[in-house]
Amino acid sequence: MALWGNSSSDESKPKWTTDGNKTADKQNVFATEQGWVMRHYTSADKSTHYDEILCALSGLPTALSDATITSVHFDKKTLARAATGSVIVVYNELVDVTNGATLTVTASGQSNPTATAAAQTGTNRVVFTFTVPNAATTLSIGAQTISGTIKDAGTNVASDKVFAAGDVIGAGGRGSTKTITVA
Repeated sequence: MALWGNSSSDESKPKWTTDGNKTADKQNVFATEQGWVMRHYTSADKSTHYDEILCALSGLPTALSDATITSVHFDKKTLARAATGSVIVVYNELVDVTNGATLTVTASGQSNPTATAAAQTGTNRVVFTFTVPNAATTLSIGAQTISGTIKDAGTNVASDKVFAAGDVIGAGGRGSTKTITVA
């Protein structure tokens, strides 16, 4: 059985990476023109990191396809009313985001808040932030198209901005609930 696949899809990531494993989570592995990279976060809020090349592709005629969404999730399982929440969209390779990319969060009994991503360069984790409505009791994310501009890193090639219900993996990672509670 091969340790690696031949595409930049989630299924071709290293077989030893697992969903939810703090040091070998599939969400932290992505493709670059140089090979597969694992991003190691050095802070709890994932604002600082270093990258480790896992499999170099030097000298091979490789080209990445368009960046695709591999997962979408809330960063927490519970949020307080009027708090700032985050939705994380994970790509299979690095992307650049123009300030103002948005997606919609569904809120029970309230108008749905819009989550907005600030400009980000060279990331595979796009962070969208929103304010929790005061009267909401639950929040969820459903299949949708992200508005705004997201391109493959360093190019003018448009990245995938459509995710299906199957891409939503739940709060904090796979195996978690896709609806979170507002306290």
